[in-house]
Amino acid sequence: MSTNTTVHPPDTDQGRRPVPLTDRIALRVGMSLIIWSRRTRRVRPTVDPQTRLRLERERQQRETDWLVQGAALRMWR
Repeated sequence: MSTNTTVHPPDTDQGRRPVPLTDRIALRVGMSLIIWSRRTRRVRPTVDPQTRLRLERERQQRETDWLVQGAALRMWR
């Protein structure tokens, strides 16, 4: 009796087909692009102060709207 816990199918060449050269090149180029894109450092774009203030005001407005709406719903109950 075998002591191996996994059983592998017999190694046959019936299911194996040669991989076309174009597929191998495409795979290598794709992997190179993935590796390159992960290695490049991403520089965050600078946001001008006026845009930052506008975004902050919009966020505060949304928060106050939510609070008012929540209070109105509580009063309605």
